[in-house]
Amino acid sequence: MSGTSDGGPRLRVLMLNHNVVWRSTFFRAFYLARELADLGHEATIATISASRRLRPQTYELENVRIVETPDLGIGLARTGWDPWDTFWRCRRFLGEGFDIVHGFDCRPVVLAPSLLLSRRRRIPWVSDWADCWGGEGGAISQRKSWVGRVAFRPLETWLEESFRHRARAVTVTSRTLLERAIGLGLPRSSVHYLPSGANVRTVTVRDRAECRLSLGLPVDGPMACFVGWVQYDLELAIRAFAVARAGIPGARLLLVGPRNREAARLVGDLGLSGAVTDFGPRPFEEIPTFLGAADVLLLPMSDNLMNRARGPIKLGDYLAAGRAIVANPVGDLVEIFERDDVGLLAGETPESYGAAIAALLGDRDRADRMGSRARAVAEERYAWRHLAPALLDVYHGAQEASS
Repeated sequence: MSGTSDGGPRLRVLMLNHNVVWRSTFFRAFYLARELADLGHEATIATISASRRLRPQTYELENVRIVETPDLGIGLARTGWDPWDTFWRCRRFLGEGFDIVHGFDCRPVVLAPSLLLSRRRRIPWVSDWADCWGGEGGAISQRKSWVGRVAFRPLETWLEESFRHRARAVTVTSRTLLERAIGLGLPRSSVHYLPSGANVRTVTVRDRAECRLSLGLPVDGPMACFVGWVQYDLELAIRAFAVARAGIPGARLLLVGPRNREAARLVGDLGLSGAVTDFGPRPFEEIPTFLGAADVLLLPMSDNLMNRARGPIKLGDYLAAGRAIVANPVGDLVEIFERDDVGLLAGETPESYGAAIAALLGDRDRADRMGSRARAVAEERYAWRHLAPALLDVYHGAQEASS
């Protein structure tokens, strides 16, 4: 193998993801892969195509090879359950020469090829644990349908907890998952805390007025923004904004993400229709403009197992955007906010969360100071490039354990 800029051998890494491209954990895989590529390693990401059902699409982006795999699932079923996608990945990647397979969570399209490659090709399998799906209070419990919330939970929990002991190493995105992994009996030496970072390359500090003009928004006036594909706590953000607007009458709220009928109904019921603009889902390349248009960014997280286990990737985007953030004291957020002064932590009632929003919308100088601090720590401490050496240590350790 040829050498790399980090001084080690060149690794060929396969990252398997169960999300549709440009959603959720795909970002974690892509940002890590991008850093590995910058260091001279070869990184391939297999992720689900947004539309392809029979044939893949392969391309290179920022020196990372992305394979969008064909999938027959529809809606929530297009999240890693499809037998055809699973078979396709097993057949495709068994014939390629990789040094490491890094599987992001344990849905079938990730788990099956990971186990196959580790067994048949003797490739070390590293399992990434980025969300708590099963268990009491896991993400599955937040589903609206009874089938998804109750009947599906045993399967989700079994997949999540029953196979990671076969991996040579496990990377976790939060300390809650670190404790959970150890509680399952995994050796402490094989579990590695690898939090999500900040995308300081793509998300930059934008001029507020220019961003607002480009979006057709008023240049003046206090403005908050919520961005998110996952919207479990969107209701808290809307109700809290209603509280904030009572004290800051000219305030506006921007929503970016999937259209949500319940949210739209709530906005109307609270008399906020003129103050809330729902932009719907937008391509990722447009997200920095929405973040730049805001004075304050909202990261509501109610206190449950799902949120304590998360390392929200959008937190890194928020930090990189250089705007003050209002969040809740849940999981690893507590340490970040108390140490780095990047925003305010509030209680999870609309009154408490709304008061924090109002405090920053009503004091732009304070919000801007926190925003400047957020950008600084994003570059100095949380940029994804700072995580690459730790990830390579995990890979090298997994290789040594397999030899």
